[in-house]
Amino acid sequence: MSFERRGLGALVAGLLALLVQAPAASAGELEGRFGQVQPTANRFQVGDPALGRADLDERLVLSDLRPIQEDFHPETDRWTARTNRIRITGWVGAWLFSNELRIHHDVVLGARLNWEVPGFIGIRLDSGFVPWSRMEVKGANATGGTSSRWMSGVVHSHTLSLGIFNPELSIDGLAFWAGFGAGLWFFNYSESNIFGAENGGNSINGKFSDTAFSGNIFVELDYKILDILHVGLGARLHVLMARHTDEGRFYDFNGQNQSFSKGRNDGLVDDLATVTEFTFNISVLF
Repeated sequence: MSFERRGLGALVAGLLALLVQAPAASAGELEGRFGQVQPTANRFQVGDPALGRADLDERLVLSDLRPIQEDFHPETDRWTARTNRIRITGWVGAWLFSNELRIHHDVVLGARLNWEVPGFIGIRLDSGFVPWSRMEVKGANATGGTSSRWMSGVVHSHTLSLGIFNPELSIDGLAFWAGFGAGLWFFNYSESNIFGAENGGNSINGKFSDTAFSGNIFVELDYKILDILHVGLGARLHVLMARHTDEGRFYDFNGQNQSFSKGRNDGLVDDLATVTEFTFNISVLF
């Protein structure tokens, strides 16, 4: 009986050593090794006198097990081996402005700096620019009616967002991201002789400048061409606190504000405006 207890104790000690020394072994390898040990354990349980201690020691030599590294997902770019990655992205896309902003839909150029940390989190700093933007303005024409023109200017935005990688909605080489953030929008428009001195009229110069706070939500799909080169498609909805739209015509002509209906958008909800963004992204990772 004491021989059986000593044998079982040695078996348990050997198995504990196995778990401590090779925690990352695969389930298939462990199953095979335990299959080799099990007959010896059975012989100890029945008290086989022909079985010596050396036989058990030989069965418990498992040092050739190869530790494996847990792979969360292929397109996470070796996050299990790195503490973080930096992603630099250039993107081109479209900004679609809601009607109350009176800004023409346009092509936008942008850049992004990402810091991607373990846990599938990405901190994103984005900037987008439309240096050829146009804003609709209305003024009196030579016949006494009202005409619409486009005033040239620049609109740009700068946002800070938190992205979360979703492995459940991703496949090999294709990563799905989603997140939210906040930012600032800047509007600067100025043009001389918008309507011109037509039929003896006066030349009209227009101007508008303002800033708006915003929040955004986004989704993005990234495809890995190389470990350091990714391409992707993104969609984002910006919601702006655009209080200036409360005035209807919020621009100036020759230094005079053209507002005709202050109180047009009274209330928090009425002051909100949206910009829908679609982008094509090219990223380099470090």
